[in-house]
Amino acid sequence: MTQRYGPREGLLLPILIPVGALALIAAALYGFSRVLLKVSPAAATATALVAAAGIMVVAAYVASRKDVGGSALLSMVGGVLGVTMVAGGAALLLGAPHEEAGETRVVALAAPVNAATDGFSTDAVSAPAGEPFVISFTSEDPVVHNVELAPAEGEASFFSGSDVLGPGGSADYPIDPLEVGEYYFFCKYHALTMTGTLTVKEAPAGGGEGPTVVAAGIAFDTDTIELAADTESSITFENRDAGTTHNIAIYTDETATEVIWDGADVPGPASVPYTVPPIAAGEYFFRCDTHPPMAGAVVVGGVAGEEPGGG
Repeated sequence: MTQRYGPREGLLLPILIPVGALALIAAALYGFSRVLLKVSPAAATATALVAAAGIMVVAAYVASRKDVGGSALLSMVGGVLGVTMVAGGAALLLGAPHEEAGETRVVALAAPVNAATDGFSTDAVSAPAGEPFVISFTSEDPVVHNVELAPAEGEASFFSGSDVLGPGGSADYPIDPLEVGEYYFFCKYHALTMTGTLTVKEAPAGGGEGPTVVAAGIAFDTDTIELAADTESSITFENRDAGTTHNIAIYTDETATEVIWDGADVPGPASVPYTVPPIAAGEYFFRCDTHPPMAGAVVVGGVAGEEPGGG
């Protein structure tokens, strides 16, 4: 005779199935804990939710059957394992955290009004050796321009940027890593007037690359510049204010009456390398000469608060 479930078993099974499903969820999540720890927090949360939802769907399907036997329970177990394996595999493929790449150096270059006759915003820019970088080119000139790179003046270009029409046109040119040296940049449409030198250099041994100072919104991004004492230093100056001229000048103190070094004016947007001559250890004053409220302290070879020229 076929065995029939009694009234008590018929009541218990619909309760035991979801309870068993919850136990399986806990076991599956514990088993896949190593997977969840290897993915980003968002991916781990999504994996757990997808696995739980899949398990409940399988459990609900099994519970809806009129006759829940051993084969049905085995099907549920298989379905639960299948859901968690698929979810865990997808999490590893799609949710593994990627190492954050270092910030890509941006070299700003612009074509101001009348650039066809007056040239780019600057004729000297710099970039790090052996690293990709981006030339951010903007144009306020109602004439088509572009940026080309060549090993030297008169030689064939190895990079040709897309055309940009101003005013308001822009393009970001990704440049593959270059070796140390000087390269020639120019506009192919105005190759006699729009020219300049791209200097690609290694960071100084042991000292790292000199500081980068950014001017944006008529303000510097720092109020302190640190330089080595009694040695030639480099400052990368990025002027991101389109149509506005900035510079960096160093003075003995806040009166700005005795200049130590005066950096060239830089119409924005542009990025230029400054070379600062040796300065004795101490604390000095820097500002933008065209916008004196843009100012701060220069700490040379020591701690802020030392007297200028002190040891």
